[in-house]
Amino acid sequence: MSNDHEYVQWFRAAAPYIKAHRKKTFVILISDEVIYSDRFVGLIHDIALLNHLGIKLVILHGSRNQIDQHLANNNITSEFHRDIRISDAKSLPYIIQAINEVRTYLESQLSMGLPNTPMSGSEISLVSGNFVTGMPLGVIDGVDMQHSGKVRDVKHQAINELLDSNHVILLSNIGYSKTGEVFNLPAEELATEVAVSLNADKLIFIPLTQINSEGADSLSTIECESLIQQADTPDELKSLLRQSIRAIQSGVLRAHIIDQRVDGGLLLELFTRDGYGTMITNLFYEGIRAAKIDDIGGILGLIEPLEATGTLVQRSKEQLELEIEYFRVVEKDGMVIGCVACIPDQQNNISEIACLAVHDNYQRTGLGKQLLHAAEHLAQKHDTRQVYILTTRTSHWFIENGFLETKVSSLPELKRAAYNQQRNSKIMLKQL
Repeated sequence: MSNDHEYVQWFRAAAPYIKAHRKKTFVILISDEVIYSDRFVGLIHDIALLNHLGIKLVILHGSRNQIDQHLANNNITSEFHRDIRISDAKSLPYIIQAINEVRTYLESQLSMGLPNTPMSGSEISLVSGNFVTGMPLGVIDGVDMQHSGKVRDVKHQAINELLDSNHVILLSNIGYSKTGEVFNLPAEELATEVAVSLNADKLIFIPLTQINSEGADSLSTIECESLIQQADTPDELKSLLRQSIRAIQSGVLRAHIIDQRVDGGLLLELFTRDGYGTMITNLFYEGIRAAKIDDIGGILGLIEPLEATGTLVQRSKEQLELEIEYFRVVEKDGMVIGCVACIPDQQNNISEIACLAVHDNYQRTGLGKQLLHAAEHLAQKHDTRQVYILTTRTSHWFIENGFLETKVSSLPELKRAAYNQQRNSKIMLKQL
């Protein structure tokens, strides 16, 4: 009975995601390491499930490792410039051979009826073709990149018509020019260009290696830029982050990086609240929005544990109702996971930032800083040029974000009169 109950609860929790993803377009890039690993069988089942749930799928594959192997077997050493393989005339036939080998194997696996599995009898209508026009990278820093290319055009209308007919599109990292030339295309860039061209809802990268940033389940594009600048960030992660930023800034709603070493990682990321991989977005989930009366219960759930430890000053439900117009919240799947208030005092040209709280499960994701920036933006909209906070536990964090410690005398008169000497909060001030 316990297992049955857990299953029912899980299925109910997954239902909103099943509804939300239906008829949406996902572009999924799978590394050839994953394709030739023992994890790939489970991934094939999951892709079939997504297809049968009504999700429009474009599947791409990487070929880097197979290209390396084919060239090594033929005693050819690749030259690189700016981390891009120079595909010369000598290596091109082996590069094409490697790409076609990966595509053929992937196509054969996607075309199976999945015998002896929970998806037995399921068939995917798979379509591949010349949907991508390539062009040469040309000469970079005086180096002729030869048959290394970039995307010139994606035949998005043809792809969308096939997706609407419930076909799954399979693309390889190769492009053909209008003059009949063949170009080796970077798989990550190709996936991004396809996602942007199709105005996809999600761009999903599935490598085999663990590349999550300290377990973060969500990153803003600003945080991605910061990671790219760090010397200890792996090159593979830098490449995926750059492409994720490009996709998000070009209109793709979400980018995901999912480590396939855990069976079912794709499903966990798409159909559970906390996901499994790392999601990149311009805003945190649906973004920071104005709070409503209906959010008061969620806000209380966030701040009451902090009030109990003395981290936040207690606020009653009635006080929250009076101040709700000053609150901003972040909601994830119906649950308030972050909040902040910006209460203006325009007579004294100052605003108070209060009730900054983030759910325990979303600490160290950058959400607190985003909420703080939102509150500062509100203060400016209220034509106030200073903000202050009262804190007992987090003064160092506010100092890191531009605040300076000041005295009680710096507070507005009414706030100064209400200052609790026994609580002895530190007063932090910031000029905007």
